[in-house]
Amino acid sequence: MSGERPKSALRLLRGTLLSLGLLATGAAWAKGPLDRTEPGHMPPVPPGGYNLPLAPPVVQYPLPPQWVTIRSTQDWRHAGTFEKELSKACAARQFREQMPMRYRAIFKGEVLGVAFGHGLNLHDPKKQANRKLIYLFRNGDSTGCTIVSITNEDLRVLNDGQPAGAAKR
Repeated sequence: MSGERPKSALRLLRGTLLSLGLLATGAAWAKGPLDRTEPGHMPPVPPGGYNLPLAPPVVQYPLPPQWVTIRSTQDWRHAGTFEKELSKACAARQFREQMPMRYRAIFKGEVLGVAFGHGLNLHDPKKQANRKLIYLFRNGDSTGCTIVSITNEDLRVLNDGQPAGAAKR
């Protein structure tokens, strides 16, 4: 009989431990899955997770390079000649940059898009551009587009090292 007594005591011990374990976990199961945190603490992730992407969207093609072609500390309004008709055509999307801000002109407090009259970065189906001019686009992708045209000689004058009235060579 002495051999059976430890087995029954062992069974009794197992039963009590199992019932105590169920009682301890039963309180946690009685609460909902979102009620298990302290007040003011973030709740756990709901079942099914959130509908958020894990990472920012991956662009299939990388952005093209962008080049600064003109840099000046002067105001852009004094850089060249305002082109009223071309500005109207730009607002109608008939005279525009092929890739906005691919080439940039940085003036005092303003960054403008650049297109060249010979066709580089210029969409001009009506052939309104002068091949010898450089066109600066301010707000080139909107109906408030403003176009200023400059020549290569004007670029030399825009250089901060030369005064505005420097003699031409």
